[in-house]
Amino acid sequence: MVKLRCGVLLTFLLAIVAPSLSAATWYVRADGGTRYSARVHSGQCDGKADVAYAGSGTNQHCAFNDFRYMWMDGTYGNSAWVISGGDTVVIRGCAALPEQQNPDNPHCRIGEDNSKNTGIFCQGVSDYWGCSMPPPPNGTSSNHTKILGGCAFGNYTCTPVIGYPYTSNNLTQLYSGWNAGGLMWLNGASYIDIEGLELTSHNGACTTLGAPQWPKGCSTGVPTNDFGRWGIITTNKTSNITLQDLYIHGFTNIGIGGPIGGPFTLTRVFIGFNAFSGWNFDDGRSTPDAPGSSIAANHVRMEGNGCLEEYPIVHKQFPALSCWDTNSGGFGDSWSGQDTKLDSFICDHCVMAYNTKDGFIGPHTLITYLKITNSESYGNMGQQWKWGTLPGSTTIFENNFTVGNCRRMSEPMPGAPSTYNRYLTGFCRAAGDVFSFFTAANSTVLFANNTTVGYSATMFDLSCQQSNACGATRFVFRNNIVLGFLNPRDNSNELPALFYFSDPSVKVEPDHSLFFNLRSKPCPAITRSNLICDSPAFVNQSPLTLANEGQLDNFNFHPTSGSPAIGHGAAVSDVTTDYYGNARPNPPSIGAAEPSH
Repeated sequence: MVKLRCGVLLTFLLAIVAPSLSAATWYVRADGGTRYSARVHSGQCDGKADVAYAGSGTNQHCAFNDFRYMWMDGTYGNSAWVISGGDTVVIRGCAALPEQQNPDNPHCRIGEDNSKNTGIFCQGVSDYWGCSMPPPPNGTSSNHTKILGGCAFGNYTCTPVIGYPYTSNNLTQLYSGWNAGGLMWLNGASYIDIEGLELTSHNGACTTLGAPQWPKGCSTGVPTNDFGRWGIITTNKTSNITLQDLYIHGFTNIGIGGPIGGPFTLTRVFIGFNAFSGWNFDDGRSTPDAPGSSIAANHVRMEGNGCLEEYPIVHKQFPALSCWDTNSGGFGDSWSGQDTKLDSFICDHCVMAYNTKDGFIGPHTLITYLKITNSESYGNMGQQWKWGTLPGSTTIFENNFTVGNCRRMSEPMPGAPSTYNRYLTGFCRAAGDVFSFFTAANSTVLFANNTTVGYSATMFDLSCQQSNACGATRFVFRNNIVLGFLNPRDNSNELPALFYFSDPSVKVEPDHSLFFNLRSKPCPAITRSNLICDSPAFVNQSPLTLANEGQLDNFNFHPTSGSPAIGHGAAVSDVTTDYYGNARPNPPSIGAAEPSH
């Protein structure tokens, strides 16, 4: 038996478990060169320096001129990443090769180079991600693998677009086409940071779904149409992923798709105008998320999902060429969970707007800890808010704005093509409730300092996961404003109800809240001196009978100086500021906003 001294043994063990101390940085830029490899001796650059190709020689210390050289060298069947786990890739831009059809320098194409599939980047690749970016080498908890746009490297200068209308941004664009599947495959990937990138497809000419398919169905055989299906693909082994300063839009299917296998962190991410949905956790095989899965989202916007984005973009405020719902061969969720169980879902400063189905997730998602703060949902064709929870769960919903206007997309939208809604009919689907969610036994639900306005049939449709099992669940409804409107175009042509309890074990005792212009009359029915049944008197408040759908656009949630909501709330320990970041006095105002000054 060989005996090792303690110091030698420790050194040996550290060599096994410690992350690499020689992580490298790789560079891609439009003025770089082709990749040198053991099989391509004519390659110009090694990719290891942030400098241009000098113009002569091979195997120079300079950047690659195409992002795809990171996993392909341009020879038949070679598709191995040149980087190692924990390395950093900096993408500043790309240069199109001569055979590239529809080039768009300095943006970086992902997938085939032309409609005949004769480019150098997809030949002989047997893996099912085909011509797309394969899963990068995994990082470690202390040394993540990083795929960065140029603005995310060095002195962080990314200026992303997180909402419309379009404005200038300095994100590096990757665009997929010629029937590419996922632009990025993260199957089984872990400890990966993706930052400072715009992920899109230059399509606008065809669709893979919808009935009818307009302007036409996409050709998937040679010659193919120039379109990409998905942005990012995951599996239930994908974990510890950081997405920051990303702009994901314009795919014929999904922005992000697949179950997850651990923590995801999103910061300043836009996912919009993807023809099927924004982020769909369903892979079509009922694969559950792995235990320990969670999402922490900050400044995330989901808009226009269910719509095919026009290209080139002309209508910069709402560039939806055509939209479909579940009645017309589409879908349209923003977040969408099927067979999904999440330990935690935290959403701060999230916006869900004008999606052709539901705003925030579906009831097939079971969450143990859910916290939504400083967020908005409006104009979605189904429920604005929808979720499900597990026994022993905690739900916190604070400082949020909601507009229950599920028929909004039935009329023209400012800055949208006139064709955008021609195939939409499923307005106010699933009864058109503003909130529809179920809680579970031994759980806690806190609704505090929220403002909800709208005309949907019911404001809050509440139920229990198991019939008659929620008797011990505490449901606190405090400091909320609920204002109803009458919409003559709605089929019911009546004011919305406040609460509907599909399960008799659900009990809600509201306090320090304001309810006005609702079909149900909560103040006489619930004898509470701290309930107000008077108009909240918002700034420029719309007439209570709507003449058109646009009257609730850009709703001003600030109460005027004479509003009865001012100073009539009760202090909630963790609600110290309003939606806009203004300090809450004691006592605070009812609703999500203090009066403007």
